Amino acid sequence: MRVRVRPHKLLTRYFAALVATAGGLAGLCLVINLLVDPLWFLHGNVVTGVNFAFNERVAKMNQLLPKMKEYDCLIMGSSRTTLLPEHEIRGYHCFNLAFSGGRINEYLLYAQYLRARGFAPSLLIVGVDPYNFIGAMPEPDVPDFIRSGTDPPSLLRTYLSLDALDFSIRELEGDSPHHRYYDRDLNCRILARARAYRPPRILTPLPDSSGVHVERAALYVQLREMFPTARAVGYVPPVSAWLFARLRLSGGLDDYLTALGRVAAAFDEALDFGIPSYITAATNDTYDGSHYSEAVNARIATALQTDQPDPGVDWHRENPQAIAALYQERLDRLVVHPH
Repeated sequence: MRVRVRPHKLLTRYFAALVATAGGLAGLCLVINLLVDPLWFLHGNVVTGVNFAFNERVAKMNQLLPKMKEYDCLIMGSSRTTLLPEHEIRGYHCFNLAFSGGRINEYLLYAQYLRARGFAPSLLIVGVDPYNFIGAMPEPDVPDFIRSGTDPPSLLRTYLSLDALDFSIRELEGDSPHHRYYDRDLNCRILARARAYRPPRILTPLPDSSGVHVERAALYVQLREMFPTARAVGYVPPVSAWLFARLRLSGGLDDYLTALGRVAAAFDEALDFGIPSYITAATNDTYDGSHYSEAVNARIATALQTDQPDPGVDWHRENPQAIAALYQERLDRLVVHPH
């Protein structure tokens, strides 16, 4: 005798199976994301030990906020500054908050957020990128919680999402969005696939739309004032000498140096490693003329502590006219008429 199952029981079984399936998939998603930890809520990727820079604006705050009281030094900047080895800064416990594509108007929002939460570092190190003075300034691209001053989204909410799962899968597949990655200790490294930089064969002026905005120096002054009790160190990361050769052709080099002078005046120390030198006129220590090798950045970390910037310059030891003349002389000798 065939037993008829009532429709409502079939529906109940269907939904139970659906819920069980959904729960199983959500659980699998959560487990994968917890193991890979692409947004660094815990200890990063325990599967491979390699962490890609998918969303440093969120991920680094996930690392900093729970342990904020342990740090007395803050490093801010763009992807160029992510390569500055914070563990090489002696006498301080530094957190490197630099992130890809970072802009000075974004650093200010992060500084306001951290200050509102009582963070007052003893040492502030800021990467002063030439690109923050050249061309259009995009609107700040920061997470909603930075704007609102609230807590970041929770681990559970974040790691039950398909967006986070996509990051995890890409990380397991080795699909990095950049030529940089982070190791188990959150030291930024350069991927082996990166090749030597090829500078332009013909120098051309920067586009007309890439005017230099001297007034943006005031944003760095505001950033320095956000942490008035900190010793503030500003430094220009190394950038290909060809950029400044093109900037000179476009007539913007003098304005750029004026902006740097205003920034330097607001900081306790101001070192310029962007000035053309044998490092930035070479191609073997950078893969794009903008991000330099770990060895170069380790040397910069030492220079920031010893106040010996060679082959860079110290804006507090040299007058602006002498620095401008040195830019001109090195551009002619290293780029325009190299021996």
